[in-house]
Amino acid sequence: MLVVGVVVVVTVVVGLATFLVDRLVPYLPQSWEASIFPDFEAMRHTPTSEVEKAHERDLEALLQRLLIYWPERPDGLRVGLLESSQPNALAFPGGLILVTTGLVEQVESENELAFVLGHELGHYRDRDHVRSLGRGLALALVLTAMGQSGTVAELVGLSGQLSTRSFSREQESKADAFGLMLVEAEFGHVAGATDFFEKLPSPDTDLERSLASYLATHPLSEDRIEDMEALAEEKGWATEGEPNALPR
Repeated sequence: MLVVGVVVVVTVVVGLATFLVDRLVPYLPQSWEASIFPDFEAMRHTPTSEVEKAHERDLEALLQRLLIYWPERPDGLRVGLLESSQPNALAFPGGLILVTTGLVEQVESENELAFVLGHELGHYRDRDHVRSLGRGLALALVLTAMGQSGTVAELVGLSGQLSTRSFSREQESKADAFGLMLVEAEFGHVAGATDFFEKLPSPDTDLERSLASYLATHPLSEDRIEDMEALAEEKGWATEGEPNALPR
């Protein structure tokens, strides 16, 4: 009963901290991010071949094309490579987007890559990267204050994580919508935007799907595809078109 009580209290505390973080983030000046948070440039992969250098140039050129359609964008947005075989892209405080080498190798069109970049720009628009760090900090402070270790600490940590997961799924969905808007603005259609998600595996059974949907911070790929298709229909965006070939 004591453990259950602790878990409930921590969930409420982390939920309140999350609420406060979400309310305070819009008032945090963009210029403060670089001074408050660590310098993530150290994570950036330095291209060692002509192919990687070309990839980085192409990413930067595509990012600049997309930024035209976001007049209220903050200064200092840039993109680079992150050496990893896992396909992914990450938005860091200070305006840095890192795209893994594994993702660059898998995408098949500019449209597909543009959606990935647009999605990360959506996180910047809503300051999600700062919100996530703030929530993580709130959870860490609660765990430190508890001074617990072992099973109780694990349960407390899990309760805090689950209390913030629905927010993360909402953030991802909103970023998807923003990325899709940028793709349509640049290419005149949204064909190819969901290609990356269609390559990812999905749960095989209803039980696996239910568990994955509840526990995942990112919406399931098939759900994201359905949501983007519904948004395109609602906005009247063309879903058919010829994807632009990658410069490589």
